Amino acid sequence: MDKKLSVNEKVYEIHRLLGKGKGGYSYLASDGTQQYVLKQIHHEPCDYYQFGNKIEAEINDYHRLREIGIKIPAMLDVDLQKERILKEFIDSEYVKEHP
Repeated sequence: MDKKLSVNEKVYEIHRLLGKGKGGYSYLASDGTQQYVLKQIHHEPCDYYQFGNKIEAEINDYHRLREIGIKIPAMLDVDLQKERILKEFIDSEYVKEHP
């Protein structure tokens, strides 16, 4: 995949799609030094779920999970205007073996 996306003006190379959920697409991204997960919020209709503001919901859910002690990848940056979230990428054999 030969694509680049930015988060708050910092450009990341997109290597591949990691997955699509009801709120967005998650990509494996790199700044040339480190790998990240870059999530692009989408606004595709979903028959079984009603959304409010997806980017705010992502941020609120992240903080709620962290506050109660659930270990999740760090949210490193948020671009509210482009509706993109940059997260810590954790490479794992388990994930590779159990997609």
